[in-house]
Amino acid sequence: MPDSSMYLDHFFHPESIAVVGASENSLSYGARYIQALIDFGYKGKLYAINHNGDNILGYKIFRKLSDVPDKIDLAFVSIPAGFIADIIRECIEKDIKAAVVFTAGFSETGEHGCALEKEIMGIAAGKIRLMGPNCFGPYCPGGGITFVTGSSFSCEPGSTALIAQSGQLAECIIGRALGEGVRYSKFASYGNAIDINEADLLDFLMQDDETRIITSYMEGVKDGSRFFEIARNNSGKKPVIIWKAGLTGIGAVASSSHTGSIAGTNDAWNAFFSQTSAIKVTDLDEMTDTTAAFNCIPEGCGSRAAYVSGGGAGAVIGADACEISGMQMPAFSPETEERLRELFPGTGTSLRNPVDIGNPHPSIELLEALLELMSADENVDIIVVRRVLFSVKLSRIFSGSTAPPEEQQQTLLEVPVRIKNKYKKPVAIILSEDLTDVKSLELEKERREIRDYFFSNGIPVFLSEQRAFRALSNLARFRQRAGAGNIPAITGKDKPSEGREVFIEILKNTGSKIFNEIQSKTILKKYGINVTEPMLAKSENEALSAAEKLGYPVVMKIVSPQITHKSDIGGVKTDLQGSEQVKNAYNGIMKAVKEKAAGAFIEGVSIQKMAEPGIELVIGMTRDPQFGPMLMFGLGGTLVEVLKDVSFRIVPLSGEDAKSMIKQVKSYRLLEGYRGRPGADIENLEKMLLKFSELIKENPEIKEIDINPVIAYKDGAVAVDARIIPD
Repeated sequence: MPDSSMYLDHFFHPESIAVVGASENSLSYGARYIQALIDFGYKGKLYAINHNGDNILGYKIFRKLSDVPDKIDLAFVSIPAGFIADIIRECIEKDIKAAVVFTAGFSETGEHGCALEKEIMGIAAGKIRLMGPNCFGPYCPGGGITFVTGSSFSCEPGSTALIAQSGQLAECIIGRALGEGVRYSKFASYGNAIDINEADLLDFLMQDDETRIITSYMEGVKDGSRFFEIARNNSGKKPVIIWKAGLTGIGAVASSSHTGSIAGTNDAWNAFFSQTSAIKVTDLDEMTDTTAAFNCIPEGCGSRAAYVSGGGAGAVIGADACEISGMQMPAFSPETEERLRELFPGTGTSLRNPVDIGNPHPSIELLEALLELMSADENVDIIVVRRVLFSVKLSRIFSGSTAPPEEQQQTLLEVPVRIKNKYKKPVAIILSEDLTDVKSLELEKERREIRDYFFSNGIPVFLSEQRAFRALSNLARFRQRAGAGNIPAITGKDKPSEGREVFIEILKNTGSKIFNEIQSKTILKKYGINVTEPMLAKSENEALSAAEKLGYPVVMKIVSPQITHKSDIGGVKTDLQGSEQVKNAYNGIMKAVKEKAAGAFIEGVSIQKMAEPGIELVIGMTRDPQFGPMLMFGLGGTLVEVLKDVSFRIVPLSGEDAKSMIKQVKSYRLLEGYRGRPGADIENLEKMLLKFSELIKENPEIKEIDINPVIAYKDGAVAVDARIIPD
């Protein structure tokens, strides 16, 4: 496949575009696309292609791409799905390097559509890059191009990029963000992503000098492992804001029918956001607010907010919103508090953070002095101002003849800007929609003018306390995680490890679809994972001999590839103290298996030294359809499926991943030690998880792993039961 960075630029800065399917019918999508480019001011060459007709919008209609005498950079294809393959062949013959397939009717419609996609990719592979099908394509003000319905979008280039599977929703995202001061460097609607997908676009935009903020609406990923790797390697270099839809059961069905994508599980996506600096947003409001905030504060901000309110209720509401979002309102320094007492009277105000100044009409001098003090305080990372009436009209409505003069109101606007520029400390403003009846439209016009003034001066504006702190919390988490070293150190090996060789040997020689406990533990041990070592006994006498050799007490478990939950059928006996108990246990297990698992192939029983009691944990691995192998950690034992106190991370793990997934489980307090009970060796558990990550990474044939329980002690941990299922 051609180099992404070189050929993807053809989509955004084409010097010539051929519109395949541009007919004399002005309502056809081909004609509408040409009209959109004209209205947008595209400066390059345009060519209309159709099997009939003479001209459209002043452009001659060519019968075939080969009839165009000039070089073509980009083809926009809007013809029925069944004819796309032939057009892609024509594009290749014409040496066109990029094509947008606008047409729908592919994998989102079922089996026939999937077959069409495979046919097209078989033709295109290595010869041309395709965006789509079922997509709107690119919008790039710097390249002078837009999509079919984007003729009225801003022609002013910005520094924010957007990638989205849905073109229709992209209209809403771009349209809303434009009103919040955001301008776009590039946008791509990539639809079914048979060729160019989210990983290609993310990689391209990471390297794009015109882009410093990346946003995305996603319903699923085609190349989850690569997308994860690119996002993780970003390490906070550029904010990546992702609105992931289709996480609920109903939402997942909807996304599949819409773009043919497979929606990821909640666990997988939560792991993705935990392991990357990507920012998760959950709706259009949060995406807009977070994008606008990063547009003003591209490096993010700290989590300590100083809050100013022109009324008491606003201070309380703001404090709640701040804490719920994960932000903080720290105490001011003693010096700041002393100076505040000098500024404000002792009644009708609250001078601790959050600050209630008791009046939505502060004087210019008072507001400036207050923001000066907050900015100079080392405990403050960002200042948030609400219910200070910068609006002349609103002041007159609420205060009548006592409202400050208009000139004073206008000058008040400049105070937050001066403070931000002087102290280089971010300031945010909350401008709510106070009156929403039709008669108050002029008031809303003024609110938006004030909003635009602040945005143009690098101050983000929000409609409410909740929306403000939700967005600022996203900025704070980005700042906190930027460069946090969450990328695993993976060293290339000259040859397979001894563990890999043992795994391959067992895989070749086993006749079962599941590795038994003894085989599984043999592999674990080769990767440095501590296990209780079992002995296989195929008869009562062998069981007695193994128990005597290991020393009492021992544990006996059935070994059968068909029996996974051994304890459920009476296939496990513990704390066997002597030969008589071993005999009884052996016969009891065999009887129970014949009654409850008739037909199961019995390899024998495993005998192992009984582990000392400790904290029972589970370590497992499953394979997500989008992101690949995921490691699970949590509280184990027989109740693991009931309590589900587990966390997940995508493999490979970093040291920080191992730490965070252990801390994430609700039972973490047990691991620390609780009410005099001994805790677990958490550092040893972290190392164990990293060893499991190495095992999984080196053996891609593994489909599932189940280690339950892992018994953790004050010193060390041991895997007591193990099962590996190859794919």
